Amino acid sequence: MCVSVGAASYGLPLENVQEVIGVRPITRVFHAPVALAGIVNLRGEVLPVLDLAQLLGGDAAKAKHPDARIVVVRELSGLKRRAGLRVDALLGLLDVPAHGLSAAPSSVSVGVRALVVGVIPTSPPCAVLDLTGLLGAPELASLAGNPAS
Repeated sequence: MCVSVGAASYGLPLENVQEVIGVRPITRVFHAPVALAGIVNLRGEVLPVLDLAQLLGGDAAKAKHPDARIVVVRELSGLKRRAGLRVDALLGLLDVPAHGLSAAPSSVSVGVRALVVGVIPTSPPCAVLDLTGLLGAPELASLAGNPAS
């Protein structure tokens, strides 16, 4: 699933996407890192919402983008953490080429490169994110047990 964050396009492995919801009021968590936008109530479950722009080295989303969404993701193995990712817009589904993903270009920052498993060479290119790396990002390390369970 390709999403837009700022001026860039990022891909999330579809097997990790549980659902997409509209942006709803997000409750900020006192003393939480900036990358944690806050929490929402999703059918009785407290769901942490991560600011994907902040995690990817940009500025935290200040204004509500008219097409903004929260993509609810879950790890399939390991800690099986679950979180919402605030994105500016959904761009659609993309197929990974038969030859696989291209390497991330050297112009990508070191921090972002650590979160990218490869690039789908579309126009514009779509950098595919590593969900486990994203949920375990150093910017979230101060959270007890990390962002989601």
